[in-house]
Amino acid sequence: MSNEHPIAQDIKRITISHGDEYNVGYGGVTRIQATTNSGLCADMAYIRIWKGDVAVAEFCQHNIVGVYFNEDAAK
Repeated sequence: MSNEHPIAQDIKRITISHGDEYNVGYGGVTRIQATTNSGLCADMAYIRIWKGDVAVAEFCQHNIVGVYFNEDAAK
């Protein structure tokens, strides 16, 4: 098992509060990236969805129900 903080691991899938899911390898999704955007008083956690070299969506962490990490990275 990896000793990395989970946010440094590859993200395999996320579920958004309204029920949508994004999975690496499905629907053209090539990468799911944890990132931050500047907020009023501090940086806010976001998840960015990539298709190839293009970012196609971004969700504030408050709207995410689940984050699933790549199990291969933990081995």
